[in-house]
Amino acid sequence: MMIVNLIDEVDFKEKLIALGAPVCQEQSLEEVQSSLLAWLKAYPEQVPFIRDLCEEMQKDNTTILPDVSKVITSLI
Repeated sequence: MMIVNLIDEVDFKEKLIALGAPVCQEQSLEEVQSSLLAWLKAYPEQVPFIRDLCEEMQKDNTTILPDVSKVITSLI
């Protein structure tokens, strides 16, 4: 049996919330993206934390759903 690490929309939002990003599970990915970009513009000191999270998810042997991957790409 093969176990695959998968980052879906829920997992991605949970990771962002854990970092203190102003997102919630009820938001669409588009809303999350725009909220994050506005937040990072207002609080540029948060950029390294978000960037590290996104890069970490891309480097791991993790499967990232395409919609989540698009948001990650826009943030790094």
